[in-house]
Amino acid sequence: MSGKTLTLVAILAFVIFVVGTFAWFIGNWNASEDAAPTGAVPAKTEERQA
Repeated sequence: MSGKTLTLVAILAFVIFVVGTFAWFIGNWNASEDAAPTGAVPAKTEERQA
């Protein structure tokens, strides 16, 4: 195979891998098991008057 053909095959393999991984991720996604992110934003605990 020439260098051009190898490059195109490598790019095609990478694209197939990325699309396959994305499809697997979406297929295995179970939204009911996802917990809401807690602690990501600190809760407002007091009001300060200027």
